[in-house]
Order: sequence, then C-alpha cells, then structure tokens
Amino acid sequence: MKLILNILMVDDHPITLRGYELSLNEFSDRYIFEFHKAHDSAEAIELIEKNETNFFHIVFLDIRLPVSDNNSLINGEELGVKIKKTIPSKIIVLSSISDTQRIYSILNNLEPNAFIIKTEATPELLLEAIDHVMSNKEYYSPKIKKLISIQNSQDPTLDIYDIKIMYFLSVGEKMKNLPNYVHLSIASIERRKKKIKAYFGNNDATDRELIETAIKKGYI
Repeated sequence: MKLILNILMVDDHPITLRGYELSLNEFSDRYIFEFHKAHDSAEAIELIEKNETNFFHIVFLDIRLPVSDNNSLINGEELGVKIKKTIPSKIIVLSSISDTQRIYSILNNLEPNAFIIKTEATPELLLEAIDHVMSNKEYYSPKIKKLISIQNSQDPTLDIYDIKIMYFLSVGEKMKNLPNYVHLSIASIERRKKKIKAYFGNNDATDRELIETAIKKGYI
C-alpha cells in the first residue's frame, strides 16, 4: 500500500516545479504524491495557513525566491526559518547555489532535513531524500556531503540579520534607515558590517564591493 504524501513545492520557476512533479510521480513505487505549488513566499505562507498544521509532510524549498511585497522575507532561507517555527514539515532545500560559504550559512541558519544541489537532483536521489527525511534522517547530496566533510563546524557564518543588511544596502537604503527593516540598532548594524567584511576577506570593502561580493556568492 502506497503512502500518501502532501508536498509543498516552493520555487519561482514553474518549469522546475513541473519537472519535480513529473519525475516523482513516474519513478515512485512507494508514495502517492499530492503536490501544492508556490512561486514565492506569500503563496507558500497562504497555502500553509489555509491547511491544518500537520497537512504538509515535506516542503521542497528553493533559496533564491523573490523578496516578499512587505520586505519581511527576503529569500527562501528566511521563509524556511519561518516555516520551521510554524509547522512540523520536513524541509528539503533544492538550490543551484554553489558557493561554499553560502551553502554552509544555509546549513547553519536553517538546518534543513535535506539539502540537494539542483544539478544533482535526479528522481532516484529525490526519492532517496524523501525516504530519509520520512524516517527522521538527514540527507545531503554528494556535493553537500563533501562540503560538510571539509568544513569546520566552528567556522563563522552569516546569519539572517547579516543577509538582510546586505540586501537593503543593495536596494539603496541608507544606513540610518536600516533599523526600520532589520530591527537592530545602528551600532549593531555597523558591527555586523565589519563582521561581514572580515568574513568576505576584505576589511576595507566599500558598501558597493560588499554588495558585489554578496551577489556573486548568492547571498542576495
């Protein structure tokens, strides 16, 4: 007897969502999937709020999502943190991000149940990840496993506040206005900017250089 799984898929590329749907339905002999699709954070939150707390068994989550209209959620990482506080679903991150620092920040900040690089996401691998998370086991695709094996868990990472600071600077917000969006004091924001510069290996970086690096690495 097949197990019915309700899956919330969050990705701003409809063709990607359709690909996951077709692949899993074709190759699965253990599950019957009910797919619910969201193209941004607002749609994902709406689907979560209209269903029972335990409705979604798994959330497939992309990291590079459009910023929400009210700027409350700037990417899939922040959405994932919100989801974890709201429902008990297993979170499987599916991302095209390849920068080592960025990936490790996501692992540290979100602690997903599974993390898969999109280029590795074959139907067999996706089903293996689903088997693992449904058995309360973590699952990482080969590239993620390799990263974890060489990364020191004590190495610093950038958190959600750091990333929001970089995002709002990138859209032209002035430093004096950042407390309205990040909800930290100016002094705290300045300290975090210094930390970000050191993290990127350029203590003398201008805001523009900081933003360029953040974009290149996939933070914004």
